[in-house]
Amino acid sequence: MSSLKIYKELDLTSSSCAGPIGELSSVVDELREGEAVKVILGDEATKKDITLWVKKRGLKLIQESQEGNKYILLIGK
Repeated sequence: MSSLKIYKELDLTSSSCAGPIGELSSVVDELREGEAVKVILGDEATKKDITLWVKKRGLKLIQESQEGNKYILLIGK
């Protein structure tokens, strides 16, 4: 993971429902091998939705963590 490059960071804490997936989808399409997007979410339900979406798209959930009431996901190809 040391050679992984963060392509973009998305703060989606104020988004819910389909909003985060829509925003993330366009960014993920721009990713190249060895790049990832860091996503910051504000609730667990959205985190679960994104996690399922990542699996359906065949992407990698490289890392997930929680800082206070924020959920941080690192998603790559």
